[in-house]
Amino acid sequence: DFAGYVSGFDPEAFADREKLRAQLGYRPGEQVCIVTVGGSGVGGHLLRRVVDAFPEAKELVPELRMLVVAGPRIDPAAFPEIDGLETHAYVHNLYRHLAACDLAIVQGGLTTSMELTANRRPFLYFPLRHHFEQNFHVRHRLERYGAGRCLDFEQETPETIAAAIAQTIGREVDYRPVETDGAARAAAL
Repeated sequence: DFAGYVSGFDPEAFADREKLRAQLGYRPGEQVCIVTVGGSGVGGHLLRRVVDAFPEAKELVPELRMLVVAGPRIDPAAFPEIDGLETHAYVHNLYRHLAACDLAIVQGGLTTSMELTANRRPFLYFPLRHHFEQNFHVRHRLERYGAGRCLDFEQETPETIAAAIAQTIGREVDYRPVETDGAARAAAL
C-alpha cells in the first residue's frame, strides 16, 4: 500500500491545517486550489484547460485562489496574468501546500493522489488517456478509498471544470483511512 512507497509518512504532522495554511501564507477564508501535473511537459494541455476554467470558477467561488505549478518543462509565462491566479515553475515543499489546500487538480499519479487521500483533501484527477497505471491501478486504488473525483480530459470543457471546482472545493471528504504501517510490516516480514 501507500506506506510502502513513502516510508515515514505521517498524516498527523498536518493535523493542524489552519496553522499549516498560515505558515504557507494562505489567508483565512481563501479557497486554495493547487493545480500540478508533475515534472514532464505532458500535462501542459491540462494546465491550459484548467487556467481557461479559472475565470468562470472564480465567478462561482469568489474567494478562489489558484496556484498552478507548471514544472520545469512548461513556461509559467505562457499563462495569462489574472487576479487570483498564480503560476509557478516550482513550489518548494509542494506536499505541504497539497496538505493545506481546499482542492487539488492533478493528473492521477499514485504518490500525489495517495498523499491527498492520506491528508483527506478533496481532489479532481485526470488520468492520462493511455497510461495503464493511472487508468487502472491508481483509479482502482482511489475507488477503494472512496477518494478523488475522476474526470476525462477529452470530455471536460473549461465550463465543466469550473463547475467541478465549485462543487468540490472545500468539501468534507469521507475517505477510507490510509494505512501508514507499511514500513513496519515490511520490516516484520
